[in-house]
Amino acid sequence: MPRKANGKRLLEVILAILVLVAIFFGALRLAENRLIYPAPPQSTPWGELVVHRPDVTLHGWVVHPEADDAWVVFGGNALALNPVGDQWRDCTARAIYLMPYRGYEGQAGSPSEKALVEDGVALVRQVEKTHRHVGIIGISLGTGVATQVAVLARPDQLLLVTPYDRLDLVAQDHFPYLPVQWLMKDTYDSAAAASQLGGLSVAILQADQDEIISSVRTRALVAAFPNKPSKWLHVPTSHNGVWERPELCSFVRQGA
Repeated sequence: MPRKANGKRLLEVILAILVLVAIFFGALRLAENRLIYPAPPQSTPWGELVVHRPDVTLHGWVVHPEADDAWVVFGGNALALNPVGDQWRDCTARAIYLMPYRGYEGQAGSPSEKALVEDGVALVRQVEKTHRHVGIIGISLGTGVATQVAVLARPDQLLLVTPYDRLDLVAQDHFPYLPVQWLMKDTYDSAAAASQLGGLSVAILQADQDEIISSVRTRALVAAFPNKPSKWLHVPTSHNGVWERPELCSFVRQGA
């Protein structure tokens, strides 16, 4: 076969490989979005909470709206928030603000790290207009939102349930042979945010049998805070098992 034909054939093979690689990485990016944001559908009508953003209007619910102080809750990646309000209704005298992420539970828009953090800051600042003190609670994925919101909004307290230092490192623990740190767009660098939260009262609830977020990830986050947490509660259960434990209600009731 002539050398020119060989060169053409090699170029075709290289192009085919590049196309396959592009398809592979594109599929991984789609998988990333589905794994990080498996949004639950809407099952309950919206409550009175409305937050107007430049591109969408977001809705949610408020428990104990008449209270002097408030919690703003950022949920997990597949967590429906309305049941959280029902479960925590008797756990705290504070108001509880529950606004599902974009694309969650019938909410408009599509979720992304940047959008969720900006929406969260807007929510906290709106809540501050009607409540004396405003604290933030982050749950699982939401701990990555909560720590970044805390840097910008400076709540009076920060409670983190099953938190991590960086989401891409959590993913790397589960997929050690994939270059997930190159692939993930939304990394939720909680450790970087935590390093800017000196002087804030912080409490941690860690599930000691957590099969999703390893203790290494939680310890790394705790080490990133300039000050030790005021409370670091260890619960002998799995990642989702915390919802069945009385310690969770006590954690919310006592705060940081």
